[in-house]
Amino acid sequence: MLMYPHRFLAILGVLMCSCSFAYGQAATQPVGFLSVTIPGTTNAASPSGTVVSVPLDTKPVAAAAITSVDSTSSFSSATATWTAGAYVATPYLVRITSGANTGRSFLIVTNSTTQLTVDPKGYDLTQLLSVNDTFEILPANTLGSLFGTSAPLLTPGASANVADNVVLWDGSAWSTYYHNGTNWRKSGSFANQNNTILYPDEGLFIFRRATLAVTLTFVGRVPITTERTDLAGGVMSFVANRFPVDMTLGAIGLQNTTNWVSGASANAADNVFLWNGSTWDTYYFNGTNWQKSGSFAIQDATVIPVGTALFVLRTQSGATLAQTLPYAL
Repeated sequence: MLMYPHRFLAILGVLMCSCSFAYGQAATQPVGFLSVTIPGTTNAASPSGTVVSVPLDTKPVAAAAITSVDSTSSFSSATATWTAGAYVATPYLVRITSGANTGRSFLIVTNSTTQLTVDPKGYDLTQLLSVNDTFEILPANTLGSLFGTSAPLLTPGASANVADNVVLWDGSAWSTYYHNGTNWRKSGSFANQNNTILYPDEGLFIFRRATLAVTLTFVGRVPITTERTDLAGGVMSFVANRFPVDMTLGAIGLQNTTNWVSGASANAADNVFLWNGSTWDTYYFNGTNWQKSGSFAIQDATVIPVGTALFVLRTQSGATLAQTLPYAL
């Protein structure tokens, strides 16, 4: 089982990232932009690839406090005055901003004037949320919002084989998306995919077939609270670097999550996979420090660059990674 991730990772080709981040200030919460350079390729049949995450929040359209948790998937705010169904036509997330589950985000499924029903992602909201927890409603990042709809930032084409690709991981397989000149599509489907969600805790790959590099700039709010990321058990999770700064393997804190398996070798432990420019390096926690498979050197200071992502394999149960702010505001 520990070898199975490589079968998926090996098909991704050369993944490189050139990222920069700048801060600004708006009202009481910092805003900034993330620039990611997607290199061109000399051979369209072998596109260049870049691993990307977007560690910035969109601007919220509403904020309130919970006055009742109504079911496993819904909660209410008695002071809200939303328009019923306003957060359904295009995807919106609800982000918890205080309480025991600060930093969690859920997709809104439907809403009334005072109640939100969400996709709880297998959780029971009556166990996660409490009265007086605060939350905000914000537009979800989508293929269309990040990369453009009628005039995409990436090169379009009649099929995935001739266009630039955005590739998403669903926990067990890759899904390939491309722009056909009119809208975003998923390989093998004719449906419009402009509203395909790019969740804040997930990474993505961008494959470029054009010869010229392109720089993508993402603008948004800098996180100011703890961020929570779900890690599935027994499968790979493609995990975003949640904050707009370089992080180290030791500082991310995977080794501190519930039931993380440490071991004397990669084969006896949970694994993290990082791309080094030509192959995937496998890291594991030996109970004291991070190590790289095949090396005795301590790897706690190995850098996870801003705007990138990593694969995590938990061999047993899933868990939640809670990351506190790595910077002062």
